[in-house]
Amino acid sequence: MITRADAMETLSNVTRVIFDKTGTLTRGEMHLTQTQPLGDLTAERARAVAAALEAHSEHPIARAFRPFRDATLQAKNIHSHTGQGLEGSLNGARWRLGKPDFAMDRAVDDAVDSVIAAPAKGQWLLLSENGEPRAWFGLHDGVRDDAADTISALQAQGLSVELLSGDTQDAVESLADQLNITTWHAGVSPEGKLARMKALQAAGETVVMIGDGINDVPVLAGADVAIAMNGATDLARTRADAVLLSPPNAGFEAIEISRATRRIMRQNMIWSVCYNFSALPLAAMGLVPPWLAAIGMSLSSLVVVGNALRLSRWRPSLYYRLALQHR
Repeated sequence: MITRADAMETLSNVTRVIFDKTGTLTRGEMHLTQTQPLGDLTAERARAVAAALEAHSEHPIARAFRPFRDATLQAKNIHSHTGQGLEGSLNGARWRLGKPDFAMDRAVDDAVDSVIAAPAKGQWLLLSENGEPRAWFGLHDGVRDDAADTISALQAQGLSVELLSGDTQDAVESLADQLNITTWHAGVSPEGKLARMKALQAAGETVVMIGDGINDVPVLAGADVAIAMNGATDLARTRADAVLLSPPNAGFEAIEISRATRRIMRQNMIWSVCYNFSALPLAAMGLVPPWLAAIGMSLSSLVVVGNALRLSRWRPSLYYRLALQHR
């Protein structure tokens, strides 16, 4: 769904497509797979505390903790730190849930402080109480079924594809390898995403950004064309030039349609110029009778309209259809 009229024209000149990770190339359906308590906190209690912190969050991570909510635990003074995690008060203690350096409220050096090293590869969150680590949470988010086909189709069109995410390096690298994305950046803050966008634009690239979260709002606002997922936050959809009502392959289709539209516009302009430069002098010299000139002008208009109507029969490229059939 296009929300700004110039988006289709800009899409035809795109050179690079940047994807966020969670909720864009992945399903955005986070599941809690592991809980590893640290100290005397039980796994059940750790999950309940995390659920209390996530109770008012719109981030996909919050859905992973919904089944573990405890009505007797109500976190107060919740603050969301963009790209880092959540902070709140519970039973007189200050709790944090998010990236390790944020949860510990200091820079992390895994070589020195191994207690806060993630237990394994993947996406992990650290829960802390008053700056002390209390539990690790392992999360999993499945890849969208058509993500690989979409990336392959974009690359086949000669477009550069990039993955730009605030998630951990292990999680981002794993997804990039799975989808054959060679350019990726992990652990990037919202400000860092915008800086990366501006650097690419300064180098002469026309960039599409596809995202869905509050963290993506700055970079969506700075993109040449901003596309939000259908399940994106309200703020992300507000800043977008278009909203995907279906999975990411619709973004590839939009680029193809915009390019086809530009080709047909050029064809119509060439036809109009050629016709007028040849017909008008003949009509001015009286070599063409009025009735024939009227028929010629009508036929010229019909040619332009008929050529434009070919867009209504547009179909995805052969490459993309073969990719879908292969799946």
